[in-house]
Amino acid sequence: MIVQTIHEILNPFDVETPLGYGVAIFMIAGSIHSNPQFMIRLYDTGDIRTVDQNDVKVYGNPTTGEPLIPTNQQFIKGLKNHFGPKKTNLSNSKPKK
Repeated sequence: MIVQTIHEILNPFDVETPLGYGVAIFMIAGSIHSNPQFMIRLYDTGDIRTVDQNDVKVYGNPTTGEPLIPTNQQFIKGLKNHFGPKKTNLSNSKPKK
């Protein structure tokens, strides 16, 4: 019988994964046979995926006083896309004349 513990991350943090950029929301504790894994919510799609710890890159958290120094421009672009203004169908429509 395999017993695994899932921890809710009370202070979610941004991560970079091979699937894209997202936020870590849960950690699945590893065992002597497996690495810890993170459940990640991807920014671009909203999908939740489980990712091995070896595939997760974490940057500093400015809200806790750590400097945020991403070296990857795609990470910065992903944050701008996520936190930028939301576009709706109404913003693309033009008034009829």
